[in-house]
Amino acid sequence: MIKHQIFKKRKVDFDRDLKGPDTYEFFNEISKECQRMYIGLMKWQLYLLVLIAVISLFPLVEQWPKWIEQVKQVTLIVSLLVVLLLMIIQYSKNYMEGWQKSRFLAESILSNTWLLFFKHEKYDLPFNEAIETFHKRIKEMKDEIDVKQFLSFAKKPNKDHDVPIWVKENFDVSMSDKKEFYLKYRLRDQINWYYKKASYNKQNSTYYFIGALIAMGIGLVLTIFVIINWIPNLSYLSFFTTVAASIFSWKQTKRFDELKTTYSVSSDELDDFKKTLLLDKAEDEVKEIIFDTEKTISREHKLWFSKIFE
Repeated sequence: MIKHQIFKKRKVDFDRDLKGPDTYEFFNEISKECQRMYIGLMKWQLYLLVLIAVISLFPLVEQWPKWIEQVKQVTLIVSLLVVLLLMIIQYSKNYMEGWQKSRFLAESILSNTWLLFFKHEKYDLPFNEAIETFHKRIKEMKDEIDVKQFLSFAKKPNKDHDVPIWVKENFDVSMSDKKEFYLKYRLRDQINWYYKKASYNKQNSTYYFIGALIAMGIGLVLTIFVIINWIPNLSYLSFFTTVAASIFSWKQTKRFDELKTTYSVSSDELDDFKKTLLLDKAEDEVKEIIFDTEKTISREHKLWFSKIFE
């Protein structure tokens, strides 16, 4: 009978229930922090560009005091300088690299944990020897992927639990029990996770696309109103074009279109593996199914990683 007392408290809707090795949790936190920093830098750049567009929308009015125009120009200069500073920080710190490399490491470690759990190939050893092999593999992966400059982004665990208790306590249970445990806490959990993420990205992709179209439509209508002298002559079209471009840029930064497809395809593929795993298979066949499943789960991270850095 499988024992699985150790779970982690969910921080957000998309966090997984089962606690991974300390190394996984560590690199997972680094990835989240690098993602937060990268998205934050992009967000503030777009905010400031929209602010610049808003300020530039209003022309010089001769009746206004001179200091108003001076404040306007100073605000524009300061905003632009801050945007340039944020761009320099984004380039020099390279948070995108930390985000993707740490995510790649974390997911690879988690996949190896499940291969260890099922004693796949090199882990088909007595427990202590299998753990030693597992730790060596983690060290190899950390040597292959350099994230030293981002290590300060997360707190190192106080205790060494680089083998989850659920692996240690259930290392020698029957294959049928392991299958049941894997189906519940890996496959079904991962399928649900992919489904939620696919729905989330599809919904946001639609919202941002509509928002950008509305912004461009408003700019077009207001420009027509200016032509027929219904409203004051301000730079409506350039302003709302900037807003639309910012929305599209944010949509691209968040990768809504790409991820909604990636997660949908991955969810469908994992569902096929689940159906195969539910059949009565020999132990070696089960291990190969687990290996193929883990390859599929980590594929999106590997593809995105190689796309950026190779």
